[in-house]
Amino acid sequence: MTESADEKSKRMELLVEVIECSSNRAKSACPPPQGKQRVAVCMSGGVDSSTTALLMQQSGFDVVGVTGWLIKSGSRCCDTGMIDAARVCEQLGIEHYAVDLRELFKAEIVDSFHQSYAKALTPLPCSLCNTVIKWGALLDYSRGHLGAHYMATGHYARIERAEHGVRLARSQDRKKDQSYVLWGLTGEQLKNTLLPLGDYTKEQIRQIAASANLATADRPDSQDLCFIPGGQSTQEYLAQFLEDNPGPIIHAISGDRVGVHKGTHNFTIGQRRGLGIAWGEPLYVTFIDPLSRAVYVGPRESLLGRELTASAVNWLAGQEPDAPFEALAKIRYNSPVERAVITPMPDRCVKVTFETPQPAITPGQVLGIYDLSDTYLLGGGWIDGLTGLADR
Repeated sequence: MTESADEKSKRMELLVEVIECSSNRAKSACPPPQGKQRVAVCMSGGVDSSTTALLMQQSGFDVVGVTGWLIKSGSRCCDTGMIDAARVCEQLGIEHYAVDLRELFKAEIVDSFHQSYAKALTPLPCSLCNTVIKWGALLDYSRGHLGAHYMATGHYARIERAEHGVRLARSQDRKKDQSYVLWGLTGEQLKNTLLPLGDYTKEQIRQIAASANLATADRPDSQDLCFIPGGQSTQEYLAQFLEDNPGPIIHAISGDRVGVHKGTHNFTIGQRRGLGIAWGEPLYVTFIDPLSRAVYVGPRESLLGRELTASAVNWLAGQEPDAPFEALAKIRYNSPVERAVITPMPDRCVKVTFETPQPAITPGQVLGIYDLSDTYLLGGGWIDGLTGLADR
């Protein structure tokens, strides 16, 4: 996603406001005890980040907890998450800092979410939040104001350190592996990051939390986006911000007009339910054209595609490949990796050619690129689609 000079200036102004709104006690935080390195644990109030703080403390670090205040009001994450994070920090005898990131979060994450759907993209805001909020504002705040050497999070992934640099590896618990959503991190950010949960299973983490009587040991995992109120679907939420803009529903194979919709933001590639079409066979959304407002539908086999393009590609090692190479790639969080040829293109773009066709390649989602052993995340980017680069 290309950022103009004005947009960058506005973002930096917001970041300055965030730092100025931080608590006064953070600005005069005590330095870590002699011989100890300070780690700021990014705490959401969940069991994973709570146990991360415990493990860091047990490892001999000087630990402080830091939580981003992200939503203005009515959020289960910020209304209860900050309180739970503070409770755990009190249990552990460590300081807790809440950083006011509400304006930055709205501008960079929430507004971007709305704009993406208006452009017929299906965004992954949690991945963008990792880059902009956690490893952006919170990491900068922790290092600049709390004197932290590292930031730790409750993500299930591993960082391997060697003389030649750092690599981001999959979690030992493949069912919980979250390396995919960390594709936007730089090598420098990885050097300043600790991910202690990568060597554990989720069950082990809950056991550790329970044995330490952490206040969040039994807190259920969050399944929804933090800024969408509980009980609302994505479409119900978007209806408050995006106006109805009707258009045709077209059969992708016959070209026949088979229905009318109220707005492209109500659809995503691969969607089957809620189409409002009576047809002799199941139909799926195969393509969304934001310019003509047309939604194309077809049988399941019409979802398959062998090639995609992705933009704003980040290579974790910092060095962009200069020739096509074979790798494993995945096109959504819960999809398996598939063998593919990755071809570098100008302007931080790549073309990906899969060995076997993939279902429902969705613009706006993340492309994750792994090495052939399926151990290390090499990089990633935003999927533009099957037919060239979209205007992001």
